[in-house]
Amino acid sequence: MFRPSLLAVLVALISTPIINSFVVPPSQATLACITCVATVKGVEAKVLSEGGHVAKNDVDSICLKEVPTHSAEHLCEEYGEHEIDVMVTLIKKDVPPKMICQELNKC
Repeated sequence: MFRPSLLAVLVALISTPIINSFVVPPSQATLACITCVATVKGVEAKVLSEGGHVAKNDVDSICLKEVPTHSAEHLCEEYGEHEIDVMVTLIKKDVPPKMICQELNKC
């Protein structure tokens, strides 16, 4: 009825967890993390030199300057006031950029 190889493929497809189809591809996940870490480092320099207030347009410009690629533009636009507040608060507590990005679910 079924050839053994076809049966093996069908069993493999059926037994594969559905969650695998919802995982972010590694290249996108990596780009989000790299963009975040570079942005946090840029924001960190601004916070340390200017005392702490950072506006959304400042973060957007820092992000685009640190990661000047077309594929990162949408990632730069995703930073809202909440993410900026988290960045600034954690920078002031000397939390490393990678850990800040993990807190923001970017890494």
